[in-house]
Amino acid sequence: MGTFHSHARTRAHSSALIGREGVVVAVLRNGTTALVKLDDDPYELPGGVQRWPLQWDDLDLKEPIEVVPPPAYVTGWTKTGRSIELHAVDPGTKVAVCSSPVGPLPICGWSVTFSPNASRACPKCVALINGS
Repeated sequence: MGTFHSHARTRAHSSALIGREGVVVAVLRNGTTALVKLDDDPYELPGGVQRWPLQWDDLDLKEPIEVVPPPAYVTGWTKTGRSIELHAVDPGTKVAVCSSPVGPLPICGWSVTFSPNASRACPKCVALINGS
């Protein structure tokens, strides 16, 4: 295989990436790209990077990909002064479970899953999710 269809930054390191094995950990860009975590140690990989975005056409899949359902809530944020609060948000919306307007936290086309255990998690969102 090659990296003919992947992003130019990935293609620049193709000689160091081709032939390595890994696991698809996320689906990006509306299903056109896979985020692959390579099995090698970081010091063996270009720039110490273990996760690489690769187009599906550039992958040689050994077994079928398991589709994982999207998270129940993704993370959004609000800022008051110097304080940032993390909120639970239904995917694709800009309003938190507690009705606060929020900004999204997207990373490479996917969003961070909301964690009620985060130190800056909104207590109202946590209570509503837990049914308290």
